[in-house]
Amino acid sequence: MPSPPPSSQALRFLLPSVRDIIFIFLFWSLLAGPLSNRPLADSDIGWHIRTGEQILATRAVPRTDPFSSTMQGQPWFAWEWLYDLALGLLHRACRLNGVVWLCALLVAAIFVLLLSHLLERGTGLLLAVLLMLLAEAASTIHLYARPHIVSWLFSLLWFVALERWEGWEHGQPPRWIPWFFPASMLLWVNLHGGWLFGIALLGIYAFAAFVESWRTPDAFAAIRIAHRARAMAAAWAASAAATLVNPFGWRLHAHIYRYLTDRYLMNRIEEFKSPDFHGWAQRSFAVILVLVLIAFAGSYRKLRISHLLVVLLAVYAGFYSSRNLPVSSMLLVLVAGPILWEDFTSLADKPGAWAWVRSAAARISQFSDRMGAQEIELRGHLWPVISVFLALAICLQGGWLGSRHLIDAQFDSTKMPVAAVIFLQREFQAKPPNASPVFSTDSWGGYLIYRMYPARKVLVDDRHDLYGSDRIRQYLILIQAEPGWQSVLQQWQIRTALLPTGSTLANLLRDLPQDWRIAYEDKVAVVFERR
Repeated sequence: MPSPPPSSQALRFLLPSVRDIIFIFLFWSLLAGPLSNRPLADSDIGWHIRTGEQILATRAVPRTDPFSSTMQGQPWFAWEWLYDLALGLLHRACRLNGVVWLCALLVAAIFVLLLSHLLERGTGLLLAVLLMLLAEAASTIHLYARPHIVSWLFSLLWFVALERWEGWEHGQPPRWIPWFFPASMLLWVNLHGGWLFGIALLGIYAFAAFVESWRTPDAFAAIRIAHRARAMAAAWAASAAATLVNPFGWRLHAHIYRYLTDRYLMNRIEEFKSPDFHGWAQRSFAVILVLVLIAFAGSYRKLRISHLLVVLLAVYAGFYSSRNLPVSSMLLVLVAGPILWEDFTSLADKPGAWAWVRSAAARISQFSDRMGAQEIELRGHLWPVISVFLALAICLQGGWLGSRHLIDAQFDSTKMPVAAVIFLQREFQAKPPNASPVFSTDSWGGYLIYRMYPARKVLVDDRHDLYGSDRIRQYLILIQAEPGWQSVLQQWQIRTALLPTGSTLANLLRDLPQDWRIAYEDKVAVVFERR
């Protein structure tokens, strides 16, 4: 086959594909557009940044808590230290703009990779874009610049690699595939605790291969599948061993087990609760579930065991915890996409269908096939690369592009106690500095650590695995003003409280003017000082 002319090759390199356009749009939407308020909507990112800076300063992973007064010096498992280190570097160079830049890059890459794999698996372009948008909408529930987005990426990469491994029918698969899993696990285990999901995925494919080797009537095929099953089992064992390569060794596993099996915490931490399906993210997940049911309704006999088990895992994870909705949604659309498209295109030749249905299905499938073929040919991806590096250069200049302040990542002052913290920082400038710890809600703790550490520490923040169920139980008694709240107030020796305006505890402290004075108040937060 003759090679295309140079002009055609240059055109393929310079023309942006649909994936390029989606990447650029999503990247800039998160960095400086309509979604730019999402990455910093969770204050958790604050203590991640300070942890990374501490690692840079000490050149060591912290093993005891430096941020709170209640747990100071107690053992702390900073298991996301590698991501925190990246945040520390970016924050040192670009401040919060660099943090959001990394989040935008990862999220845009994840969903474009999702779209690419849908196309590779035979999903038409139009349906693939629709499914990607549904998965993206479901992911907005947890679209923060926290380490968990790395687990989105690794879960997707592991699924893609496992699909290629399972689909390899002739000869040995590429040598990199079996080694990809333990090698990438060395990074994953030091970036985020979601590596448990990867272990489950690899275990599913190994188990499915063993079952298929027993069920396959063809002796040669059974031998080939059994060989793959053993190779996958070996990769699983190597990946499990790789999880021990972290600063805490096997103690990390024991800590995570204790944390995830603590029913008191799991039933009260908001992101670990089951979705309530009142928000758009949850509704998008519900639509995906309906599409999966439609796909399975007529094709259950053709389903691979691995796909069935992946769907069961994704559905269970999504219903168990709302924080699992992004990964669950991505896996579900990857399994259902090719089946839905095959069912749709078959309508064009279905005798019992109405003529207008057959005609519409034929035209849409032909158009989508032409667009998909053109999409696959455009592999230059020049414009996304330029966009990413241009954004980084702007971030390095403080967000300025010439005379225009294009990127200005900040915590939302309508949701975070920005003005109240400024008051606390300035209140004692003309007086001896007040170093007493600040009590606030766990959801604001990360922001206080970001803004006030090391001058002032917090009493509690959202590192629930550090504080444990006993201290979190006391915290909830106090913040919800349950019976015994005054005893906790005395026991914790709180001198400064920064609370949401209108909260239950704030209203109770207002009724105790002989003990507490209001030092500052706005529409978001109120600062109480003990007299």
